[in-house]
Amino acid sequence: MNGGLKMASAAKARIIEHIERRRSERFPLRVTVMVCGQSTERGPFREETVILSINSHGALLALSADVALGQKVVLMNPQTWNETEARVSRLAALHDQWTAVAVEFTQPASQFWPIGYPPKKSSPA
Repeated sequence: MNGGLKMASAAKARIIEHIERRRSERFPLRVTVMVCGQSTERGPFREETVILSINSHGALLALSADVALGQKVVLMNPQTWNETEARVSRLAALHDQWTAVAVEFTQPASQFWPIGYPPKKSSPA
């Protein structure tokens, strides 16, 4: 039984370490984007999807195309026509055929997100 506690503690330590490694704060934002890349299963793909959250260095999005860690994809904002290249940095099962895909921009892309990012912190009243 003690082995199970050690494994749970190690898993929590990895989660905390991952959170602490994040370089910028995440903000929930629902924006439709077009993602283009090379599927590991079906070749080239172009998929319209929704961003789940953003930060200064990338985004978390839902994707049905099969992608691999380290793979490069292109994100296009259909509202502004801005494009940016990103690298797949994390994958997690979401539901049905969807995968939560974390991407990190290969170059700074401060103009990619809507005006006003990041949200200003509210000042104390």
